[in-house]
Amino acid sequence: MCNPAGCTFCTLISGFGAFFMFFLGICISNNYEFVGEWYVHEEGRGSPTHEQITTAARNCFITGGIYIAFTVMAAVCVCYQNKKAKRS
Repeated sequence: MCNPAGCTFCTLISGFGAFFMFFLGICISNNYEFVGEWYVHEEGRGSPTHEQITTAARNCFITGGIYIAFTVMAAVCVCYQNKKAKRS
């Protein structure tokens, strides 16, 4: 187990990751134009299909859910470490 500072850092980073993945999933599902290389127009290549948009957004939401699970796990670790420090 980590110390309370390490667990807090993991909680904050996982929370940011969850927020960012949900935000990215919303942008992709709303067909936002400026999402990285998603709309690079090349010869013989058009904009993404509806299936590609749906799959990409779903994968972002799944990843955001995994980040939420890690956030909860790290928050439990913070509580455990704080209780452990009070007992000592």
